[in-house]
Amino acid sequence: MDNARTRAPRMSPEDRKAAIVDAVLPLVAERGHDITSRELAHAAGVAEGTLFRAFGDKTALVGAVAVEGLARAGRPEETLAELTGIDPALPLERRLELVIELGRHRVAEVMRWMSVLRSMAPGGSPPVVPPGPPGPPGPRVVPPGMPGAAPGATADHHERMLSYRKTLLEQRARQRAATVEGITAVLAPDAHRLRVPVEVAISLVESAIAGAHLRIDHLQPAVPADVLADALVNGLAGPGKMRGSDAVDGAPSTAGAGAPGSPTPSPEGNS
Repeated sequence: MDNARTRAPRMSPEDRKAAIVDAVLPLVAERGHDITSRELAHAAGVAEGTLFRAFGDKTALVGAVAVEGLARAGRPEETLAELTGIDPALPLERRLELVIELGRHRVAEVMRWMSVLRSMAPGGSPPVVPPGPPGPPGPRVVPPGMPGAAPGATADHHERMLSYRKTLLEQRARQRAATVEGITAVLAPDAHRLRVPVEVAISLVESAIAGAHLRIDHLQPAVPADVLADALVNGLAGPGKMRGSDAVDGAPSTAGAGAPGSPTPSPEGNS
């Protein structure tokens, strides 16, 4: 038998890098930059030397994995399919609850990979984040510099960062378009009920999604998706009860004794 014919085709350098990234991605998602090169090699099924030849060092590999993780967390096609797949026959509150849950899941994935990149930055400083609108976001992170990189690698690394940034920003724009199209489809059956323009409604939904991940103290649990959806649809205030002649349009009076417009008690009491 001709060994040359049965031998597996040789992988190109780019295909090998992609295969390594795919193999180690779950482990990096769990361990972040603390993972060792030996563990990465074991997960990829290759020797450590193969990792170094493909990526240069562990930091470059982890950065490439994090960028890929960000890309997978914000795939526009999947976002649009998920949103347009929500049953339009469901009540509006339930549809928005599902939108919020889907958005929170994607944001959580983005935050996971941003945390990996942040841990790689020199001195623990956060990576540079170009501006972008809120919502179920696609990635918008520039991978940080590689600590300990050889001086001669500075230019190449700068070019790599610019390439990452361009790729992620382009995907961010596509993700934003998919989000707007998807939420518009979710709102369409009740468009006649909206008290605000569709674009405002979309911004409010996006803010409700992002708000769960913008808390500084993290001491309070996130507001349940169904509660947020109900508040978005029905507002914060319900119908009030009439308490006095100064109540307007059914709103309860909040004026206390001595307040402007409220009766002032007589010193002698009622006679």
